Amino acid sequence: MDGTDRLKIAVVGGGVAGIVAAYLMQRRHDVTLYEKNDYIGGHTNTVIIPDGPDRGMPVDTGFIVLNDRTYPLFTRFLSQLNVAISKTDMSFSYTDRKTGLQYASMDFDGIFAQRQNLLKPSFWNLLRGIIKFNTTTRRRLHEGGLAGITLGEHLEREGIPKKVATEFVLPMAGAIWSAPDGKISDFPAETFARFYENHGLLSLADHPQWYFISGGSQTYVRSFLKDFKGTVVLNCAVTGIRREAARVVIEGPGVGESFYDRVIIAAHADEALKLLTDPSPEEARLLSAWTYSRNNTVLHRDSSYLPPNHRAWASWNYIREAGMDAEAPVTLTYDMTRLQRLTTKERYCVTLNPARPIPEAAVIRQLDYTHPVYTFASLSSQSELGRLNGQRNTFFCGSYFGYGFHEDAVRSAVEVGRLFGIDL
Repeated sequence: MDGTDRLKIAVVGGGVAGIVAAYLMQRRHDVTLYEKNDYIGGHTNTVIIPDGPDRGMPVDTGFIVLNDRTYPLFTRFLSQLNVAISKTDMSFSYTDRKTGLQYASMDFDGIFAQRQNLLKPSFWNLLRGIIKFNTTTRRRLHEGGLAGITLGEHLEREGIPKKVATEFVLPMAGAIWSAPDGKISDFPAETFARFYENHGLLSLADHPQWYFISGGSQTYVRSFLKDFKGTVVLNCAVTGIRREAARVVIEGPGVGESFYDRVIIAAHADEALKLLTDPSPEEARLLSAWTYSRNNTVLHRDSSYLPPNHRAWASWNYIREAGMDAEAPVTLTYDMTRLQRLTTKERYCVTLNPARPIPEAAVIRQLDYTHPVYTFASLSSQSELGRLNGQRNTFFCGSYFGYGFHEDAVRSAVEVGRLFGIDL
């Protein structure tokens, strides 16, 4: 698209999409990477334990894992950066504070963490219901029978018992997309099922191998920065992007007006739209289709946010609090000691939206992360988003081009790179 001329390119947003876009563009062009935070990485945010017996240990708080099946481009990126990965698991547990039910997905000990469930017909009915949900959903997906309906409608059509929905389908999907029951019920069923099928979640055995980045996900960011030939501008919340006939003007605190030949906006869709001082009708229509949920995230040492029964401890731990309604934010704890295979004296957890206060002495860091909300309107925009790239010297990338995960962000940045004749 841009021939062989050396261009001045601004990349706005230093999450993984911006990192990959800048990494590719630097091969042929002069790149400036703008980031509003005081660090590069976005959801790739490793915290170093500041004190105590594990002082200096890196613990991830946002992006944590990848797998060998559905992260091909990100895996290639890590390989080019010579970043090592190590095996882990992505087991899931469910705890209901009201009913007392606890189980985990990984093995007999986890499924029957509560030994009395071996003798409970209701628990065996739950297991049978899970198998029915998985097989029915896979069949309907391949038949094309999920188009235009929500996950909630799919559950109702197939007669999936409410108990199966409440104690398995909705919490597991809510854990994946960091969304409450009500939002997950409204999730487009076909997209849900395709994601599950790709990740082996509709099968009892066909699961990908999961990995974490050795030394924390900060490792790949540091590797990128070490050899990055461009300029990084931190603590710079760009306030406006103005397109002129043959150039793009970036406005921001401390930088005034800076002029570029092209701009790549690697921000969330809603943020991207706000940055444009003169959005086209098509940009406004497609980007405004996206909304985002905010999740309070806490890195801490309080193991009470894991299941009371230790046999039910898993990598993801969903807790349904008593009295929790369908719109209450999902409470989910990642057992980072397990996920990152930490050899620490204390146990480290990352909890999204804690429903009760975590003791201040146990809190290491509080953060907020946002995630795209998937609706029929937002999903329908995806087939058209690519048309925006190249218009008025402007390009867009981000996880909202896909399912909302790291690989989706990387893929969108690679697709922008290919428009410049550059591939990963």
